[in-house]
Amino acid sequence: MNFETYISNTKISDNTKKTYTMNYDNYLKQFENANKIIPKELIPAVVEYIGTLDKSNNTKMMLIAILINLMNFSGYSTVDIKKIQTAMFETKKKQTIIRKNTKEQVLPSLKVIQKYMKNQLKNEDYRSYIINYILINYHVRNMDLDCTIVFKAKDVNDTDNFLLVRATDVVYVRNKYKTVNNYGKKTYKIRSRPFTRACQRYVEAGDTRLLATNSNLTYEISKYTYEGLSESDYLKICIDSIDFNTNFRKLDLISERRGTSTAVLISEYSIKVK
Repeated sequence: MNFETYISNTKISDNTKKTYTMNYDNYLKQFENANKIIPKELIPAVVEYIGTLDKSNNTKMMLIAILINLMNFSGYSTVDIKKIQTAMFETKKKQTIIRKNTKEQVLPSLKVIQKYMKNQLKNEDYRSYIINYILINYHVRNMDLDCTIVFKAKDVNDTDNFLLVRATDVVYVRNKYKTVNNYGKKTYKIRSRPFTRACQRYVEAGDTRLLATNSNLTYEISKYTYEGLSESDYLKICIDSIDFNTNFRKLDLISERRGTSTAVLISEYSIKVK
């Protein structure tokens, strides 16, 4: 049950591999023996240790998932540990309901954040306007906003994210985002004169990178959103504005643009669905 061997033989994205490796090194590596293997007889102790961690249920579920994958890789029975995993899923459902009830009370409406976005343009805070525009209209994650503004198609590559400014529109190119392995490269033509002008003015002011070089994108982006809200908060607000009975197609549009299934959007991000 060597982690390095397991991770090298797993068909998951590089970002997921990094996440698994970081969590394994931080929490589970201490249980390895001299051969860098977690002995089968130590698994109950590992499970008990995970349960005692002063961490969120999501972190504990991540560690259990890593352990189950390792056990499957080694051919060990996972019947008992999967019962624990099921119980953790139930806990997560209850926490999600509580979180949704709280968010419903405190999150602003779509009109409020749209007004904030327009005010940022009036105030010539082009970085903030561009970030808010993309979050509200394309429902992206933090990583998707890590992009460069360019004016020539030859400056666009196949690995990074770009805003290609043209005469009458901006092409938003996403090569680097969480679910790219599932949905592939995404390209959108943004036909908005205010948005196009904002991109032009932003570069004229002396910058081409939408975000500063910062390892903490959540913190970086929150400096430009309404009251420091996160990208997931913006997503919840946009979903909450939809009448599921009459305009369900809007949810499909959000699903396509974000790169997340409609089912996940409803279960994890819809405030109105408990």
